[in-house]
Amino acid sequence: MSLILSINAGINSSVGLFKDGRALVCLEEERFNRVKNWFGFPEQALQYMIDAEYFVPGDITDIAICDEMQSDISREKFYKRYAYHYDYGKLLAYNVKLERTKLDIKNKLKSAGLYKSYIQAKEERVQDKQFNEKLYQKLVSYGLDISKAVHVEHHLCHAASVYYGLAKSLDEPYLVFTLDGGGDKLRSTVSIGHRGNIERKSAGNEYSIGNIYSAITHHLGFRSHEHEYKLMGLAPYVATGYAERYKEFFAHYLKLVNDDTEFANPYFINHSIFFAEVIKHLQGSRFDNIAAGLQAFAEEIVVRWIQGNIRKYGIRKILCSGGVFMNVKLNKILAQLPEVEYIDVFPSCGDESNIFGAAFHVYNSKYGKSCGLLNEYTLGPVPQPGLKSAIEKYSDKITVEQVDNINYRVAEMLRDNMVVARCSDKMEFGARALGNRSVLANPSIMQNVNKINRSVKKRDFWMPFAPAILWEDADALVDIPASLRTQGSPYMMFAFDTKEEARDGIVCGIHQADFTARAQTVTKEMYPGLYDIITAFRELTGIPCVLNTSFNLHGYPIVANSIQAIDVLLNSEIDALAIDNYIIRRK
Repeated sequence: MSLILSINAGINSSVGLFKDGRALVCLEEERFNRVKNWFGFPEQALQYMIDAEYFVPGDITDIAICDEMQSDISREKFYKRYAYHYDYGKLLAYNVKLERTKLDIKNKLKSAGLYKSYIQAKEERVQDKQFNEKLYQKLVSYGLDISKAVHVEHHLCHAASVYYGLAKSLDEPYLVFTLDGGGDKLRSTVSIGHRGNIERKSAGNEYSIGNIYSAITHHLGFRSHEHEYKLMGLAPYVATGYAERYKEFFAHYLKLVNDDTEFANPYFINHSIFFAEVIKHLQGSRFDNIAAGLQAFAEEIVVRWIQGNIRKYGIRKILCSGGVFMNVKLNKILAQLPEVEYIDVFPSCGDESNIFGAAFHVYNSKYGKSCGLLNEYTLGPVPQPGLKSAIEKYSDKITVEQVDNINYRVAEMLRDNMVVARCSDKMEFGARALGNRSVLANPSIMQNVNKINRSVKKRDFWMPFAPAILWEDADALVDIPASLRTQGSPYMMFAFDTKEEARDGIVCGIHQADFTARAQTVTKEMYPGLYDIITAFRELTGIPCVLNTSFNLHGYPIVANSIQAIDVLLNSEIDALAIDNYIIRRK
């Protein structure tokens, strides 16, 4: 028997426990310390697992650590580095002539009096290399045996997560793509997964589309590594002509080579240089036009990269992971490509999910070959243990009603146009709420978008919500490509074109510019509670779908437990809260 503890101590830190290759419990640190997108060792999440007796430290057979080289970088230091690069970029853009070479950048920084600061920033990255020792000291403090620790390279984590997690068979080959802003000195890889092995065919450390997307997110005043989705959501509102014009700008900085199979930069580029180019050429441009051009460029270059490798290797079943593939509009286009026979994307495929890849890799390397290891993503605790104390804590502010058929009651409230939060069953892992820590609403009443935004979400006005759709009825609402016919989209990783005749019934869950929907396809096997709610709602309204958005206040992580759930209820205008078989309302 294997009992693998997997740890991501970097961006979006997380920890998971895997028995014989399958996840038992996986947690993100942000759900415990309440700091969204937390960077660092998952102290509280790991302590929770020990206190809740998920495992005894001595029983751990292996410790899988994401990345060969950990980074002792805080969230604040990470964003400070972006600010450094942006300031360098301004000086390069306005004060000196920009030449695109390493030597020139060094000389220009010296002449601007910034070279010392630049070296200091580089030295911080060197100091990061010492963090492994700190990490081992942490592990020892929890009673763990560091002789059992194995580091798994960053992009291998991404590749292993999607291949071992989602491949349907070891007997057929898959093309495995990873693409992100960087990890362990790589930003893109192409591999073949076959017979339980992952053979890397190419890799690149270019300034990637992930870097470009994050840099533009910062330039436009949003938070990089968090708000990229806002640019994706804004893009469809812009006319194609404007998008094409700005797409041409980005095409100067990233190319495809070797018959479109590998990325390359035409000249030396880093954040400072790219920011300088952006400031010189895009300053004063409309932010929506920039967003549209960036999204169009991202779609075009990644599609060509995928197509080029399919031509090269003759493999039409593809698997994708890494932060760039959080872009559901890109994934939609990939799923519609005629040369793609089958596609899947690992759920919430940023660095938080690398704990799956690290554990899967260790298991397959040491204990035996297996695939299809991921069959659920609701891998956190249930709210029940703290429910009684939560009710007592807020007894002067809430009313509590125990209900026999809670899911039918929720459906009735949704029919009556109430906004209902649900905190029941096991908590989802990752960035998407999948029904157990969700805010639900009637998708046919457009005013619900403003109501939810005003009361709890505070989202940018252009951002759509998502529909959760019964899988057996999905064909009536959305166009499902042949490449997704067997697996659907149970983790909200794809957008779909909606059926024109069905749009009125799901108007809250579709993008108002291009009428796409980031749908979650719901089955009883994966999401029994949410399935029952939607089934009852269909019985009451004829609509096999509900609006689903994450249960959190703006700027905070998704709620984890009863205390947090009731706190959000009291600090919002949500009409009711369902926790297990209780309906809770404000007095």
